[in-house]
Amino acid sequence: MVTGLVAMAIKKQEFYEGAALYILARSAELTSVRYEAPLFLINNEVAIHLKYATRVHSPWSFTFLAEEQRLMQKWAGANRLVIGLVCASDGIATLSYEDYAVIASVRDTALHVGCRRRHGEFYEVGGPDGQLPRKVSPSQWQRLLVKG
Repeated sequence: MVTGLVAMAIKKQEFYEGAALYILARSAELTSVRYEAPLFLINNEVAIHLKYATRVHSPWSFTFLAEEQRLMQKWAGANRLVIGLVCASDGIATLSYEDYAVIASVRDTALHVGCRRRHGEFYEVGGPDGQLPRKVSPSQWQRLLVKG
């Protein structure tokens, strides 16, 4: 009998982040993952900030606190930063930080980013500064690390 070990439940955030990282791992391009709260540094070259929504169907809403916004801005200045919006079990809308900044400029208050998708279509993403001018392919996340 092993003593001293405590069973820990999987938190929702860990569940969704784990699913997103699993998809990247299956791409065969993933060589390393380092957690630098609240970001993941992938292959020592791409910083990823994951947000999740649990609503089963579109639309999904994501809140970015003021501290998160400033942290993302700081990281984006020195690294390639990607935001992954995990839309429950539907998929992941992938935004570069540059795309995120178009729809959601840094504020001193929390802001909301919305994502919607009709069956068989791409994601539409918008924020307080407007809509992203293009739709986001659901398969973009799994190609995140592919070079070329």
